[in-house]
Amino acid sequence: MFEVVDLDDGWVRGASEPGGDERKRWFHGPESSQYAGHWLFKPRTEKTLKLSKARQVQGDSPDVLISGEDWAEKVSYELALLVDLPAAETELATVTPPDEHRVLGSMSRDMRPEVSETKRSQRWPWSAGGSLVAEVDAAFDADTCVGHTLTAVRDVLTDGGVTGPIGTRFVDWPAFDVWAGYLMLDAWIANTDRHAHNWGVVQNPTSGATYLGPSFDHGSALGGVMAEANRTKCVVDDSVAQWCAKGKSKRFYGGEPRDLVDLAVEALSLCSPTARTHWVTQITAVDLAICDSVIRRIPDMSDQTRTFVQTVVTTNRKRLCDALH
Repeated sequence: MFEVVDLDDGWVRGASEPGGDERKRWFHGPESSQYAGHWLFKPRTEKTLKLSKARQVQGDSPDVLISGEDWAEKVSYELALLVDLPAAETELATVTPPDEHRVLGSMSRDMRPEVSETKRSQRWPWSAGGSLVAEVDAAFDADTCVGHTLTAVRDVLTDGGVTGPIGTRFVDWPAFDVWAGYLMLDAWIANTDRHAHNWGVVQNPTSGATYLGPSFDHGSALGGVMAEANRTKCVVDDSVAQWCAKGKSKRFYGGEPRDLVDLAVEALSLCSPTARTHWVTQITAVDLAICDSVIRRIPDMSDQTRTFVQTVVTTNRKRLCDALH
């Protein structure tokens, strides 16, 4: 089983992430451990559902929706590694927030390289994709996704001279050639949330060179935000394939629903032939037995959810391979 890292054990609590859940905050790992460094913890969603009037009369207790965002993040990261795709290092984690009960979630290593000055250290500046597009398109709107198109992403990355993620084998690749692979990953893992702030670039403050950030924020993938009962129903009804076929993103083209596989095919058609061949080869050659072993390493996952996730991974890989050949 994958380790669930206990952030109460020797970790230093940092600042909360601006504009988000107070429990979504930065932590510093023990310097002597494999987790030394800066990590962002994100709790999984636990939400009390509203009872119907009939159930209130019966005196029933409210149901609690517990999401699978934590395991969705971890499995997505591990699957990205299997297709040689840069992704933010992710682990399962747990912590006890002040005056609250222990919560489960995931943590991702800070993707911004650190630069040391005389008396202090700072991180390379990060710019979200939306800010890049907004600089060249006055009509761009991050909320409605107007102006967030594949060609717009390609153009801002290309015109800005952005290359692949620093510290990876793709550092000399044009950034869009790598970014197209992110959409292939999205189609494979059913990630519908690649909005304009879920990708971006880092800049070396000394040289000014700009690099694409790794793929991150995959909590909505693999049905992780669904209720357990709905995943179970899909398995019992043998309708997981139909669920996959309905996978669409509303994060591009003004919010128009676009099939995830179609988006991946379009993105790969816009990148270089070398990059397209690379990503097609990666998804074609992936070993589904290893994918299954990754999913089986998630602790406390029900048999129904495990079957659901395994079926999604198998089904979407076939859909991608069929569309790309």
